[in-house]
Amino acid sequence: MDRVPEPTVEELLHWVACERDAAWAAKLSVLRVRGFQEIAHFGACVREHERHADELAQLVRAVDRQCEIPTEPPFVTRDAFVVGDIDDGRAVLHAMAGLEHARIARYEERRRGYSVLDALLERHLSDARARLSALEQLRAAHRVPREAAA
Repeated sequence: MDRVPEPTVEELLHWVACERDAAWAAKLSVLRVRGFQEIAHFGACVREHERHADELAQLVRAVDRQCEIPTEPPFVTRDAFVVGDIDDGRAVLHAMAGLEHARIARYEERRRGYSVLDALLERHLSDARARLSALEQLRAAHRVPREAAA
């Protein structure tokens, strides 16, 4: 029976970097939205992305105890640049929905096996889908008052 390939340190570090970038984008979003629900949503996103990065960092340490793991965003994705250029709360919701779609696609397109990393990333994918669903509800709430006013 063939052995399941373990993730490489580079692969693990890439996923850590993506999560650090996502946390930074969520922090920027908190600063750009106005409503309490939106602020609470993106605050929860920050905590979730930081938890994901910490979980992945534990896997890195298990593979290579000497490896330097990023604790700040390395900007390997465009997430922070997209959000950092927006000052309208509704536009932030739209942009973050697009970024969640991109994250979900990144999870779905990854090489899969039967490793600890795969199980962890499947959970992260589930979290991304839940974040997107909550974000779509926030976006819908913004559309309703606007349409009712017309």
